[in-house]
Amino acid sequence: MSDESLPQTPQPSEIELLRTEMREGFQSLAGRFDQVDARFDQVDARFDQVDGRLDKVDGRLDKVDGRLDGHDTRFMSLEARVTAESEATRRHFDVVAEDLRQSFKGVIDQTTATGKKVDRLIATNAVEHAAFLDAITDHEVRITRLEKESKT
Repeated sequence: MSDESLPQTPQPSEIELLRTEMREGFQSLAGRFDQVDARFDQVDARFDQVDGRLDKVDGRLDKVDGRLDGHDTRFMSLEARVTAESEATRRHFDVVAEDLRQSFKGVIDQTTATGKKVDRLIATNAVEHAAFLDAITDHEVRITRLEKESKT
């Protein structure tokens, strides 16, 4: 059999070959896009999970914020009470300190007056003691004379 006897199939043209190659390339590319789309779907699903977790965290943070607001209110109330009490204590301390100053001043004045009185008494006592010694000395002299006169 000769080659001429077989029916010959027409050879595809270059354009047809390019078209076929392009179709195959586009189909391959479409398959890859499908894979990328699947990956994006997986990433979207992961983002949905993360969003759910973040929503839970947000809920917990809101609860914590509420609790902290309550603590802030209590702290500010306590701070106001401490400030008021410190002012009252300071005023009371100032009154007590002034009262102590007055009491000490009175005690100091009395002590000073008593010291002066004691000094005057000591001076008076010294004068009287000197006079008493003179009298005793004179008395001794008189007795000695009287005794001499009575012996004679």
